[in-house]
Amino acid sequence: MFTRFALIAVVFVSLGLLGGCITDKQLSAAGDLYTAATISNEELIELSRQMRAVGDKENKVAAKNSKYAKRLARLTDRFKKEDGLDLNFKVYITPEINANATADGSVRVYSGLMDMMTDNELLFVIGHEIGHVADGDSLDKVRMAYASSGAIKAASAANQGAAAVMNTAQLGDLLYAVLNAQFSQKQESDADAYGYNLMKKHKIDTKAAVSALEKLGGGSTEIMSTHPGSADRAKAIQKMIDADKAKK
Repeated sequence: MFTRFALIAVVFVSLGLLGGCITDKQLSAAGDLYTAATISNEELIELSRQMRAVGDKENKVAAKNSKYAKRLARLTDRFKKEDGLDLNFKVYITPEINANATADGSVRVYSGLMDMMTDNELLFVIGHEIGHVADGDSLDKVRMAYASSGAIKAASAANQGAAAVMNTAQLGDLLYAVLNAQFSQKQESDADAYGYNLMKKHKIDTKAAVSALEKLGGGSTEIMSTHPGSADRAKAIQKMIDADKAKK
């Protein structure tokens, strides 16, 4: 997870503000970055909650009595307060093979993913997504997306909270930017490790983590556009399994 000052340093370098001529556009971008970096985590979590509310309205959410919602509820009931997080889970009815999470603890699983995975495989993917929330990766993504959004200037001018001045379209655009931003290799590895350890904690067969990643890497899937490198990640999980076996 980026600290606020690390985030500023990263973008200052990318904007070329550490040397040479500085343009008004660069100064404006730097100001937006500084504003985003000083927003509290609590405010970004509330922003994520409002973004997700827009996303839930724009997608077809499985009814509570549907087979998808019932299956997800059965699998995730044990995770609602995992790691002190306030998590909530819903299914989007779509053939896309995907799952994602936002910083407010909202985890969304697509029915296409549920159709291709066993319960234990699905639990690894869900655990992986929870890991992104627990590790602060989801918070990093919304902070970076907000730093580059036009709404940041409106919020600063009105001296109001990040979400207060954003309309539905802006919230939807921000959610799209957040969900389509790639995680770093380290963030992916850490989230995989989190999902693996979550499976061990709840006595779930960890071999399903390997088969889940192998399935995701078997073709073009929506989830792999933001969570790449499944083959290497599957090998890394297998090494964890082998190491745990060697300890016994």
